Amino acid sequence: MSIQIFNSNGKPMRMNRRNFLRVTAGLGGAAFLSACAAPAAAPAPGAPSGESQAPSGESQAPSTSGDQVALNVLWENWGDIYNNLMTEIGTDFNKTTPNVNVEWNFDPDWVTKLTTLIAANNVPDATLMRPAPLANLAPKGALLELDAYLKDAGVSRDDFIAPMYDSGLHDGKQYAIPGGADFICMFYSKDVYEAAGLDPEKPAITTEELLGHTKQMMQKDSAGDIQRAGYIPTAGSFVNWAYIHGGKFYDADSGKITANDPANIAAMEYLKEFVKLYDINKMAAFNARPGMFEAGNPFSTKQLGFVMDGFWFYEALDQHAPDLNYGVSWWPTLNDSDEDRKRYAMSGWMVSLPKGAPHTEEAWNFLKYGFIDNSARMGYLTLNGPCILKAAGDWEAGLKEKMGANNRMVPYLEFFSKTGALATNFFPVIPVQAFYQDELNRVFDLVMRDEVTPQAGLDEVTKNVQAELDKAMKPA
Repeated sequence: MSIQIFNSNGKPMRMNRRNFLRVTAGLGGAAFLSACAAPAAAPAPGAPSGESQAPSGESQAPSTSGDQVALNVLWENWGDIYNNLMTEIGTDFNKTTPNVNVEWNFDPDWVTKLTTLIAANNVPDATLMRPAPLANLAPKGALLELDAYLKDAGVSRDDFIAPMYDSGLHDGKQYAIPGGADFICMFYSKDVYEAAGLDPEKPAITTEELLGHTKQMMQKDSAGDIQRAGYIPTAGSFVNWAYIHGGKFYDADSGKITANDPANIAAMEYLKEFVKLYDINKMAAFNARPGMFEAGNPFSTKQLGFVMDGFWFYEALDQHAPDLNYGVSWWPTLNDSDEDRKRYAMSGWMVSLPKGAPHTEEAWNFLKYGFIDNSARMGYLTLNGPCILKAAGDWEAGLKEKMGANNRMVPYLEFFSKTGALATNFFPVIPVQAFYQDELNRVFDLVMRDEVTPQAGLDEVTKNVQAELDKAMKPA
């Protein structure tokens, strides 16, 4: 479960999925907190209600049997390595449906590209989707309702990771199907645990333990410079910590922004305790070293105890830290219980069908093939988390084969799939989502620098975002 941080254009800050931890704290002046990342989240709404659209109601007639179809798929540019992995799903589908050829269009500015194509009535057959663009496109009638398609496919909300399914909803109707989920867990250095005199087989599993273990791990030199750290919070981590503390960010019934929910304030106070340990300027200097996916990063050099990341982190660890003894555990909660872990946030990416595309039926068949029927294969081939719950076992088996049975990550894969199954939260899908996240990051930075209190800062976010939401919701 990794956070989706969007800029003012609705574009996710992480152009390459695997490098997002380097930049998650770059918004709102919070670049000094660039060590780790966290999932964005919001209370899961109920299952869709009302009448669904018939599969053929909005789509144009499919090509007759034997006609060659070039299926245009607009996608975010994740870099050559992960783009090439994604194309394997299209290649698989092409083999099962010889008259359909999936043609990928990878664009780093895919949201602008999509809106431009919509305006020109030249839409792609299928497109990647994320909550912020969906919140703006669905009300305008730019996306096809998928409820009846899902019903015909024999799947419902109960078959999916709930927050991923719910993040594709608008006004009770489904406008995107879940594609890949970002399962985020806690990586911890057993080497740092041993060096700090802690039991390497007993990682922190509660918020209290995480703070206590961080205090014990911390080492500074005579000048006060950090030589070893435990957990370093980031602007991006705040939303997930807020949900873990029982907070919320939006009341859908009243249409009110709730950034200053008491539990959100408690979470901000909690994260500030970590920053106080380090000194803000010393922490900025410590974070100025290579990012987590680069050689010489502090986790691989045994100078950092904890990193919140996805299973794909194993690649960087295999490459840059082959001798590191590490483990993976749950993201810490208040009381170490599955009931607490239901508060986890989940994000990732979805797939939509633009309304008026020339090959809607073929495009739906591709979505169903890649992200429902073969969700596990998609996951382990492309290094994504599958969003179909029953795919977890096959996904883990496929990853084990891909990684190798002796890979250090293999014993911990279950933590990731269970994290996805338990999570219920995701950041609210509202038209001003990007502005909301920018405001949270801005105020997080101010709070950590002691320029504003958590209460005052989150009061300000609530006021500012509510004003923007009210403007966005006014009838045209």
